[in-house]
Amino acid sequence: MKPISLSIKGLHSFREEQVIDFESLCGAGVFGIFGPTGSGKSSILDAMTLALYGKVERAANNTHGILNHAEDELAVSFTFKLQTGHETAYKVERVFKRTDATKVKTSICRFIEMKEEQIVLADKANEVNRKVEELLGLTIDDFTRAVVLPQGKFAEFLSLKGADRRQMLQRLFNLEQYGDRLVKKLKKRVQAAQAKKNEMLAEQAGLGEADSEALKRAEKHLEEAEHALQSKRLERDSEIQHFTECQEIWNLQKEKEGYLKEEEELLKQKDLMAEKENSLRLAETANTLKPYADAYLDAQKDAARAEKEEKQAREELQKYEVLHEKAHQEYETFRSIKKETEPELLKQEEQLTALKEIEKKRLAVQTEADAKLREKMEKEKDIKKTTEELEKVKNLLERGTARQNQLKAELKSVQVSSEERKNCTYANQLAFQIGQRKKETETEQERLNKQQAVISRLQKEQETLERGIKTEEEHIQAVFAAVERAYAMVCETERALSETVNLAAKQRDDLSAKREQARTDELTRELSKQLKKGEPCPVCGSILHEKPAHTNVENISIKEMEAELRQVESMIEAASGLAQEFLSAKVALEQQSDHLINECRFLMRSEPGMPEVAAAFEETDIPERFRHIGFEWKGIKQDLADIKSRMSTLLTAYKEASKKREQIRERISYEEKERERLQSRVGELSDSLEELENSFHEQFDSLSYEQAQQWQKSIEEKDLAAEDYEKRIETSVRFLQEHEQQKEELAERLYTLDKERLDLHYLIESLKKEISEYQKELKDYPHTAAIDQRLQDVKTQLKELNERDQTLYDQLKETESQANQLSARTKGCELALREASARLKKASGIWTEKAEHTMFEDAADVKKHIMDQEELDRLKQDIQTYWDQTKQCKSNVRRIEEKLGGRSLSQEEWEKSAIRKQRADEAFTAALEEKGAAVKALNVMRENHKRFKALEASLKEWQTHIDRLDKLQAVFKGNSFVEYLAEEQLESVTRDASARLGGLTRQRYAIEVDSEGGFVMRDDANGGVKRPVTSLSGGETFLTSLALALALSAQIQLRGEYPLQFFFLDEGFGTLDQDLLDTVITALEKLQSDNLSVGVISHVQELRARLPKKLIVQPAEPSGRGTAVSLEMI
Repeated sequence: MKPISLSIKGLHSFREEQVIDFESLCGAGVFGIFGPTGSGKSSILDAMTLALYGKVERAANNTHGILNHAEDELAVSFTFKLQTGHETAYKVERVFKRTDATKVKTSICRFIEMKEEQIVLADKANEVNRKVEELLGLTIDDFTRAVVLPQGKFAEFLSLKGADRRQMLQRLFNLEQYGDRLVKKLKKRVQAAQAKKNEMLAEQAGLGEADSEALKRAEKHLEEAEHALQSKRLERDSEIQHFTECQEIWNLQKEKEGYLKEEEELLKQKDLMAEKENSLRLAETANTLKPYADAYLDAQKDAARAEKEEKQAREELQKYEVLHEKAHQEYETFRSIKKETEPELLKQEEQLTALKEIEKKRLAVQTEADAKLREKMEKEKDIKKTTEELEKVKNLLERGTARQNQLKAELKSVQVSSEERKNCTYANQLAFQIGQRKKETETEQERLNKQQAVISRLQKEQETLERGIKTEEEHIQAVFAAVERAYAMVCETERALSETVNLAAKQRDDLSAKREQARTDELTRELSKQLKKGEPCPVCGSILHEKPAHTNVENISIKEMEAELRQVESMIEAASGLAQEFLSAKVALEQQSDHLINECRFLMRSEPGMPEVAAAFEETDIPERFRHIGFEWKGIKQDLADIKSRMSTLLTAYKEASKKREQIRERISYEEKERERLQSRVGELSDSLEELENSFHEQFDSLSYEQAQQWQKSIEEKDLAAEDYEKRIETSVRFLQEHEQQKEELAERLYTLDKERLDLHYLIESLKKEISEYQKELKDYPHTAAIDQRLQDVKTQLKELNERDQTLYDQLKETESQANQLSARTKGCELALREASARLKKASGIWTEKAEHTMFEDAADVKKHIMDQEELDRLKQDIQTYWDQTKQCKSNVRRIEEKLGGRSLSQEEWEKSAIRKQRADEAFTAALEEKGAAVKALNVMRENHKRFKALEASLKEWQTHIDRLDKLQAVFKGNSFVEYLAEEQLESVTRDASARLGGLTRQRYAIEVDSEGGFVMRDDANGGVKRPVTSLSGGETFLTSLALALALSAQIQLRGEYPLQFFFLDEGFGTLDQDLLDTVITALEKLQSDNLSVGVISHVQELRARLPKKLIVQPAEPSGRGTAVSLEMI
C-alpha cells in the first residue's frame, strides 16, 4: 500500500482544506513531519485512519470531539495505490456533519477505484469499512500497530514484563483464537459428544426390552401361535366341507325354481309364436313371387316412359330443322362480304409492319449515336485532366531530384571513417574496462575488509563461548557430584530403613508372644471367676480356690499391646512402599549418572569425590526412627527433583553451547579460506588494472578517459545524423521512383484517350448518315405512333372478320349436329316404344299364371309382405329358440330332480351352515393374524436387539471419545497453550529485531529472550556479555525499541494481502546524541531498499536539518486560521 495524497478539512485544529502530497514526500525513503507541540502533527495520522476506517482511536467513542469547534463539517480524503504485479489506485472519501457539541454523523462516504473513469465500489459507511478491510486484509487495530507507533507506546513493548508482554503479543497476533475460543470450541465438542451419548441412551431406552431374554420370549410366542393356527385350520376345513354340501343342495334347489319360472314364461308366449309362424309363411310366398311381380310392374313403367320420350323427340326435331336452315343462309351471305375486303387489309398490314421495323432500326442507331457522343465528351474531359496531372508530376520530379542531391551532400559531411571509428571504439573499451576493474577492485577490497571484521568478531565470539562452556562444565560437574551424593544418601537411608524394619519385625514377634500369653492368662482368670467354694475346678479338680483373678488391669494391657502391634505392622507395610521408592530412586540416579557421563565425556577425566553420607541413626525408638527416615526421604526427593531440573537445563545449555562452538569453528575456518581467496582476488585485480592503464596511456597519450567518452559520443551523434540522412535519401528514392512511374502511366493513358476520342468521332459520323437514310424511307409517317395506330386498326378489322366467320360457321355446324342427333333419337324412341309394349304383354301373362293359386291377387300386395333373408332367418331363429327353450326347461327340471335324489334344505338350515363356516374362517383368520403379529414382533425384536447391541458398541466408542475430550480440556485448561504460541511469536520477533538492532548499532548489540520470557541485551562488543534492558541509556533504549517496533510492524504486515509501504514514528528522537542520530537516520534510509518509506514525526531541529524532504505543520492561529501544511525539500 503506497500513500498518494491526503486531504483534511475540519479535523481537530484543521479548518481550511489542506492537501498532503505523499507521492513527493515518500520519494526519498525517509521524510519528516515537523511542527511545534500541539500543532496537529498527530492529527495527520488520525485523518488517515478516519478516512480508511471511519474512526479516530484516541477520540471518545472513536468520533466524539473530532470536529473543529468553529466548523460544522469535517471532510477527509485519502488516495493510495496497491501493488501486486500492477498498480491500482483507490480513493476513500468521508464527510461528517455536526449533530451537537461533540457528536458527528456521516453524510457522505465513498470508496472509489481510480481508472480512466472512476468506479464507485461502495457508498455506505459499513460497506466502505468492509471493503477496506477486505482489500487491505487488516483491521484498524492491525493497521495502527503496523503503520503507526503513536506517542507513549514506542518503548512500551521493551519495558513490559513477561506475562504482560505475552498478553500484548496475544493481542497483536490475534492469539485469542487459541485460548478462550479454542476452549469454547472444545467445550462445544464435549457438549455435542455428551448430547450424542444421551441421544443414544434415549434411543436405547426407547427400544424397550431388547435383550436376549426378550428375544427368546418373542420366539416362544411365535411357536405357540403356530400351534394355535394349525388347530384352527383343521376346524375350518371340516366346516368348509359341510358348508360345501349344503351349498350344493341349496344351489340345485334355487336352479330348479329358476327353470320352473322360465317354463311358465314360455307358456305365456305360445300365441305370439303362432302369429310369427303365419307371418313366416306369407313372407316366404311373397319372396317366391317377387321376381314376377317386379317384372310386371317394371314393364308397365317402361312402356309409359317410352311413349312419352318418343313424343318429345319428334317435337324437338322439327324445331332444329328450322334453325339449321336460317344459319346456313347467314353464313353464305357473310362469306361473300369477307372475300371482297380481306385481301386489301392483308396488304396494308404487311406494308405497315415493314415500316415499323425501319423505325425501330432508326431509333437504335440514334440511341447509339447519342451514347457515343456522350462518351466522346467524357474522353475529352479525361484528356484535359490527365494533361494537368502529368504537368504536376513533372514538377514534383524536378524538385525531388534537387532535394535528393542536397541530402547526399549533407550525408557525406557527417560520415565517419572506419579508422577513426576503430580507434574510438578501442579507446572506450579500454576506458570501460579500467573503470570496471577499479570498481571490482574496490568492491573486493571492501569485501576483504568486511571479511576480516567478520573473522575478528567470530574469534571474539569463540573466546566468549569457550569461557561459557567452561562454566557450564563446572556446573555439570557439580550436578554430577550431587547425583553421587544423592545416591549415597539413598543407600544409607535404605540401610537404615532395613535395620529399622528388622527391629520392628522383632518387636512385632515379641508383642505377638506377649499377646498370646496375656490371652491365656485372661482365659484362666475367666475360669477362676466361675469357681465356687466346695466345687471342683474343671481344670485341676481341686476344691480349694486360694487365688482369685483380677482382670481389669490385665484387659487394659492386652488392648495396648494390640494397638502397638497394629502400629508396628502398619509401619512395616509402609516401609515396604518406601523400599520400592528407594529402589526406583537408585535406578533413576544410576540412569542420570550414566546419561551425564555419555553426554559429557569430560566427567570421565575428573576424579570422583567422596560423597557425604548422613550419620547413622542412634535412636532406639522404632516410630521415631520411621519418622526420621520419612523426613530424610522427603529431603532426598526434593534434592532429586532439583537435580533432575538442573541436569536437564544444564545439558540443554551445554549441548547448544557445544553445537555453537563447533559451528563457530567451522565458520571461522570457512571465513579464513574466503579471506585468502579475496586477498588473492584483490592482487589479481590490481595487476590487471595496472596493465590496462599502461596500455591506454601508451596508445592514447594525450587523451583522458572523459575525452574518450566525448569522442565516442560525437561519433554516435554523427552516426545518428548519417542514419537520419540515409533514411531520408531512401525515402526520396522511393518518392522519385513512384512519381517517375506515375509520369509514364499518365503519358500512356493520355495517348490511349486521344486515340479512343478519334475512333468515336468517325463512328458518330457514320451513324448520322445511316439515320438520314432511314428518315427518307419514313417520310409519310414522321412519328412511330402513327404507324402503330394504323397497323393496330388493320389488325383489328382482320380479327373481326375472322371471328365473325368462325362464329357463323360454328352456329351452322351446331344446328346441323343437333338436327342429326334429334333425328337419330326419334327413331330410337319409336323402336323402344315397340319393344316396351311387347315386354309388358309377356310379363302380364307370366304374373297371371304364377299368382293363380296363391293368396295374392295384385302384384303390389306382394311388396307389402316381402322380407329380406336376414329378417326371415331371425324370425325362424326366434321360433326355433322358443321351442328349444321349452324342451330344455323340461330337461333341466328332470336333471336337477335326479341330482337332488330326494334331498332338501330349508332356509334356516342353510343360514346356520353359513354362520358356522364364517365363524370358523374368522377364528382361522384371527389365528393367522396372531401368527403374523408374532412374526412381525419377532422381526422387530431382532432388529431392536441388533440396534441395541450396535448402540452398546457405539456408546463405548463415544465414551472413549468423551474421555479423550476431557483429557484435552484438562490439557487446555488455563492459558498454557496460548502462552506457548506467544513465546514462539516472541522468539520470531526477537530474531528479526536483533538483526535490525545489529544494523543500527554496527553489530554491537543483540536482543535475546531469557528463560522467564523477558528481554536481555547481548553486548557483542564486550565479549557477548548479557545485561538487562533497564541498564540501557536513553539513546540505546530508543534504538532497541525502534528495532522491536519495526520487527513487530513487519510481522503484522504479513497478515495483510498487500504490503504496507510506509511507516510512521511519533516520538523518541530527542534522546539521541548526534552520532546516534546519524546512525538512526542512516538505518532508516537503508529501509528504502525494503520498499518502505518512513515518516518521522518530531520537533527536534537537528533531525529536521538532516532530512531532505519535510512536511511543515504550522499551528492554528488565534485569529481563526486553522492548521496549515507545506512541503519543504532540499
